[in-house]
Amino acid sequence: MHIEFLNQVMPKPTAMGTVSFQVLVDGEYLWCEISCEALRAHFGALSTKEEDLLYAFHTGRAKIEETTRCCLEENGGRAVLLMMVDF
Repeated sequence: MHIEFLNQVMPKPTAMGTVSFQVLVDGEYLWCEISCEALRAHFGALSTKEEDLLYAFHTGRAKIEETTRCCLEENGGRAVLLMMVDF
């Protein structure tokens, strides 16, 4: 399975309280997400405000991408929602 984090589209907060980010898996674009709880618990987001979530996402991007890669490999390349327990 070929997985790339191209960063062509900026991550964005969603109405569901997550941050959504794009991943290329075997030539198909997927939107994966990370919960605000995970961003607060593991990556230092101070609140659920958009700027705090995005700052935490960018700060923890390497670990978030590593965890996303593992989840994608485990689930056969389907979009993932990363939660606190995934880290």
